Amino acid sequence: METLQFQAEVKQILDLMIHSLYSQKEIFLRELVSNGADALEKRRVGALENTELGFEGEGVIRISADKASKTISISDNGIGMTKAEVIKNIGTIAHSGTKAFLENAQKMKENPELIGQFGVGFYSAFIVADKVTLHTMRAGTSEGTVWQSSGDGTYSVDTLPRTEGAGTTITLHLKEFNDDDTAEDFTDEWVIRRIVRKYSDFLEWPIMMKVERKNPVLDADGKAIEGEYTTTENDETLNSRKALWRKTPAEVKPEEYAEFYKQVGRDWTDPLDTIHYKAEGTNQFSSLLFIPTNVPFDYNQRDARMGPSLYVKKVFISDNCQDLTPLWLRFIKGVIDSDDLPLNVSREILQKDRRLAAINKAVTGKLIRHFENLLKNDREKWTKIWNLFGSTIKEGIATDGSHRESIEKISLFKSSAQEDLTTLDEYVSRMKDGQKAIYFITGDSIEALKDSPYMESLVKKSYEVLFLTDAVDEWVTQHLTTFADKPVVSITKENLELNTEDEKKEAEKILKTKEADLKEITSSIQDSLQEYVKEVRLSDRLVDSPVCLVSGSWDSSARMERIMESMGQKAPKSKRILEINPTHPIFERMKSISAEQKKEWADILYNQALLSEGSPLKDPMKFARQVANLMTHN
Repeated sequence: METLQFQAEVKQILDLMIHSLYSQKEIFLRELVSNGADALEKRRVGALENTELGFEGEGVIRISADKASKTISISDNGIGMTKAEVIKNIGTIAHSGTKAFLENAQKMKENPELIGQFGVGFYSAFIVADKVTLHTMRAGTSEGTVWQSSGDGTYSVDTLPRTEGAGTTITLHLKEFNDDDTAEDFTDEWVIRRIVRKYSDFLEWPIMMKVERKNPVLDADGKAIEGEYTTTENDETLNSRKALWRKTPAEVKPEEYAEFYKQVGRDWTDPLDTIHYKAEGTNQFSSLLFIPTNVPFDYNQRDARMGPSLYVKKVFISDNCQDLTPLWLRFIKGVIDSDDLPLNVSREILQKDRRLAAINKAVTGKLIRHFENLLKNDREKWTKIWNLFGSTIKEGIATDGSHRESIEKISLFKSSAQEDLTTLDEYVSRMKDGQKAIYFITGDSIEALKDSPYMESLVKKSYEVLFLTDAVDEWVTQHLTTFADKPVVSITKENLELNTEDEKKEAEKILKTKEADLKEITSSIQDSLQEYVKEVRLSDRLVDSPVCLVSGSWDSSARMERIMESMGQKAPKSKRILEINPTHPIFERMKSISAEQKKEWADILYNQALLSEGSPLKDPMKFARQVANLMTHN
């Protein structure tokens, strides 16, 4: 046996590995199982050129645990290592034989399934162990090597044949975690099962564990004899090995998709839709994505975690990887499995580089094309998806400039023209002769919007109006300003132009006459309401209602202010414009009442306008008294 020193920085790096690099102790088992998978794949590929490297039977990873001695072992019958390779790969922190092997393998037709860097992954063992023993033997040789270290800056190497043949066994002598209430017993069968299922369930290679089972002893009548048992040992496979995303869609049954979704989506219902595809080219990855049938219970919670799970070569890396899809697709669940995504040494945090962004872009493009296909060929399903997640998808209009036009085209809207939802393209196809814009109104309910004073002139002209009732619409419409070369216009804003040029000229003549006739009334209302409105003006947008409040072209809408306040944000208050209907008889009546009454009527009209737009009254009791007083005097 010889004792060797690690490279100079090893102790410092080991401390980093043990105390800082990994956020969860259980990661060690993922790393060591992944290393075993690497070794098996190297042996399988190596046997294509050298038959002496072939398996004696099936490639397998075995886990065994001993509670009495507090040890856990991970064994494989993979390629193994020579003594020189042990010193090179294990004695040098972060050295990896994987890169060199990949360069070799790329010359061959086979594409080996390799995971991570052996040197660093191996040292994750010291997160949970105070001594690690490795026994390995290179395939095609008969000399075994035993490596051992307590992570104190030295390691020993000895020569000893491996009776199991080629492969590697890593034995961890587990630490005591008496002061850590969160520490698990890594010799417990069910802890091991859980970790393997979480991280390594879809590995191609079987992960086996020998388990003891107590079987009751039966009497002559077939009844169990109390307190008497026989013990049997059985080899059980811990992983399902069913990486459905690596198959072609033709190979997967609908019930397999449903079962897999319930597992990765943590849902009890079948998915509403499934998207299964493989990306080829520079950035290769496989994906199996789902759209839920129901909105998740925690979907709108601030700390809700969204996004697909990330795998690398079928090994679980992270749940809810939000960098893989844009925020407006955060309802998507499933798996994305990258062949060559670069990871940092712990595999827990993705390196931010162009390949990650490329996956995001490719996935987003694929989903948009899928949505476009549904809109065209399965409108019923797309409508169901939209009713569930449309308010989220619309966020992309405001946040995703590169896909804005595509999102606008697949968006669905409620409309005054029909019961069914409509697209913007369909709206444009129905526009009336002389109609200048796409018109919309925002509010809390369809019923309130249909009866809104703002609708009166548009109904008269039979112009279609989009009803936008999602809170996000107030934000989205600030970015949805044109579509198909048509302006997208709020009917609650000032300077609403509905008339043709000839109609406009005629309306201007009428307004000029009315302005002179009602000058005293508009001035009186302006004086009474100067604290609340910035202008009182005559308008041709109203037909039956006496007044309405409109926002300035660049001001926030009243609903936007209410939404911001409900979220605890301080909303900038802007005075609005009170537009009055010059043909309404109430203003002719106001000419004959006293100045004090004019002031009271102005208050009533302003509060009516507030109610019409859905805003709360500043003093509801005062308004009630004013209305009662008005009714009493008439």
